[in-house]
Amino acid sequence: MVDWHGVLAKYGVDLPYEDEFMMNCPFHVDSRASCAINLDKGVWICFAGCGQGSLKVFIKKMTNKSWDEINSELKTFQDYTLDIGSFEDVLDLKQEDVDVTPPDILHNIPKNHWIYDRGFSLDVINAWDCKINNYKDFIIPVKDIEEVTIGWITRRKAAIPKYLYSKGFKKSQCLFGINHLKDVDTLYVVEGSLDCMWLQQHGYAAVSILGAIISKAQIDLISKINPTEVVLSLDNDEAGRKGMDKATVDMENRFLITYLEMPKTYKDVQEIRDINVLHKVMNTKTIF
Repeated sequence: MVDWHGVLAKYGVDLPYEDEFMMNCPFHVDSRASCAINLDKGVWICFAGCGQGSLKVFIKKMTNKSWDEINSELKTFQDYTLDIGSFEDVLDLKQEDVDVTPPDILHNIPKNHWIYDRGFSLDVINAWDCKINNYKDFIIPVKDIEEVTIGWITRRKAAIPKYLYSKGFKKSQCLFGINHLKDVDTLYVVEGSLDCMWLQQHGYAAVSILGAIISKAQIDLISKINPTEVVLSLDNDEAGRKGMDKATVDMENRFLITYLEMPKTYKDVQEIRDINVLHKVMNTKTIF
């Protein structure tokens, strides 16, 4: 799938962080927004009559490049995602291979940024040293238990994929959020970084495995925290269910394992914005 958000941004299109939007048409003098773009479907239409079709046609109309040039360029905006937690024995990256420099020019987060619409507080955002880049993407540093920065996460609001990681970052070798924990009794294990931050904001000791599959290295890191109980709170989908099954088998001899029964209306814990509902769900645990 093509990251159309990145493609259009390259050509100077001022994009909102939405999958579908109206904009001033670049092909005629437009006094009001008459061009509709759908990034998810990869299509556009000008209601003033300039044309319609795929976003490849849109780019060609803007640049007058050949189809070969456009197709070659779009290859650099293809999404290639790999959860290295599933291949930890194959991908033996060394720490010196990881680029721990910030991913872009970083700025403080303005009060109207979209991250606040998701319920996050300024105190939590500051505590996690979060910033934004020039595209208003949410930038989160990943730190180990000694507070050393070991990578960066870029969370984009609408672009695909939503999560980008710094070059060489070893997701399977870290527990996101571990540097914020101490004296843990009950530890919640989630998939996403925002899930982890959301739970910690509301008083729950949580870490993220940055994917659905927990690795041996991550289990060893959990042992360093030494919780009495590990609560699996992975996403409410097929991948999350398979991940919980695997985690249970891998950890049942080391910890008391329980899991959350997520209501079907929520994909993950960060979607639960009603705090009373969140507390109810977080305390409704079942032993495997």
